[in-house]
Amino acid sequence: MGLAPVAGRAFGLVVLCVLAWQIAARGLDFFRAGTVLRFIHGVDLIIHEAGHTFFLVFGQFLHVLGGSLLEVAVPALCAVHFFRQRQPASLAVALFWTGESITDVAIYMADARTMALPLVGGGHHDWNYLLGTLGLLGAAGLLGTLTYGLGVLVILGALAVLAMDLVVAWNRAVVGRQG
Repeated sequence: MGLAPVAGRAFGLVVLCVLAWQIAARGLDFFRAGTVLRFIHGVDLIIHEAGHTFFLVFGQFLHVLGGSLLEVAVPALCAVHFFRQRQPASLAVALFWTGESITDVAIYMADARTMALPLVGGGHHDWNYLLGTLGLLGAAGLLGTLTYGLGVLVILGALAVLAMDLVVAWNRAVVGRQG
């Protein structure tokens, strides 16, 4: 085995570390996101809006929650697929995307009281409705922060998976050259 798999994983790890740094720098402030994170948010947003459509038949609460559910479920299902296929590098990317999606939902959740985020079509605020219905609107900031923390942990896990896969690829390349 050559060094191409090592180089690809190393490059991927650098890219994901830069994105992780940008996510950490942005925190819960949507308006601090750079161009790349705004692009990824756009992808997340398309999936989020599709979630509302998919959950339309399950009543108002699940219809509203469905956007955030699908936004996190799609990359998580990709991660499960790559885990089952034993493709750790692809698993790491999908897991990273899952963590990023969780942080994206956390921003929306934390905004539930102030409702400062721009919404598609200027419509209703999902998390204002959801937390208001549950009597948790006063805890929006805390819940957003906890959810953001969960997303960051998933991102760190993804980076660890990719780093371990890089070491495995390196060891294969070195053993291949010695043999």
